[in-house]
Amino acid sequence: ITSVSTGRCFGLILARRLTRYWEEIGKPEPFHIIEVGAHDGALSFDILMEIGNSLPEFAEVVQYHLIERSEKLRQAQEIKLRGKSPCPFHIHSDLRKIKNITGAVISNELLDAFPVDLIRWQDGKWHLLAVDTHPEQGFAFTPIPVPPSNEELTQFCEKLSKLATFPNNYTTEYQPSLKSFTKEVAMTLEKGLFLTIDYGHHAEDYYHPDRTEGTLQTYSSHQKSTDPLASPGNIDITCHVDFTRLSDEAEIAGFTPLNLSTQASYLTHQAKDWFLEIEQTPTPETPALLRQFQTLTHPAMLGTRFMVLEMNK
Repeated sequence: ITSVSTGRCFGLILARRLTRYWEEIGKPEPFHIIEVGAHDGALSFDILMEIGNSLPEFAEVVQYHLIERSEKLRQAQEIKLRGKSPCPFHIHSDLRKIKNITGAVISNELLDAFPVDLIRWQDGKWHLLAVDTHPEQGFAFTPIPVPPSNEELTQFCEKLSKLATFPNNYTTEYQPSLKSFTKEVAMTLEKGLFLTIDYGHHAEDYYHPDRTEGTLQTYSSHQKSTDPLASPGNIDITCHVDFTRLSDEAEIAGFTPLNLSTQASYLTHQAKDWFLEIEQTPTPETPALLRQFQTLTHPAMLGTRFMVLEMNK
């Protein structure tokens, strides 16, 4: 289950947040919304439908951009949005094709799919877990500890050593792409909002000494595991996001923090005006939308599994 798959409530609230931001910065024209990792266009569709149905002034200025590397998914986006979108939309394979615009860059469940280095505290030192192959065993893969591979990773390990005392064989992750991603977002936005939603923790929770095996998980046919080498190329690999480091990298790239909170807290705050509307003028869809909101914000469902970061430039 994902926030998007619960129904259109998630996109509805995000559309209204984007509208308020547009109003806060003086209603610039045009206002570009760039969704990175837009997958099959489901979230784009929900945001655009809410803009078209309830936010007509905003709809007149929005240019929507979907960024997706997969050609198959870009084709799915075209099918989903063509003839239905109330705003012009553009499909790209790379965020770097868009420069110096005013608007918002948004992502949902994108950064947890970024590649990671696995690092291990062993015998009083940090090691990178490299991969060794064994052709005599049919190319079996085995992790082996080696010294950190570059200066950035070395510096990260040094900072980690100051955060806590770790037990031997403590293993966690480092996402090298966070720095380059925030730089790309900064180059895209001359002025605007950077909004990302994902699985993640603050640094003190992410690297807690009790989290001895990190956050890496693999999925195949709905079965969960923790061994990324079990079936290379045939499993999905995911890690939580270090939101403290993401925020720090975004600040270095030129952004100012606005909000970092759980999805439950964020959506509840952003939905206040919508709650007043549906209380005064409920529709036949209102009960279903409220059930979706409960799933999105309940602590036992999606409310505390996701973090939301807002940065402004």
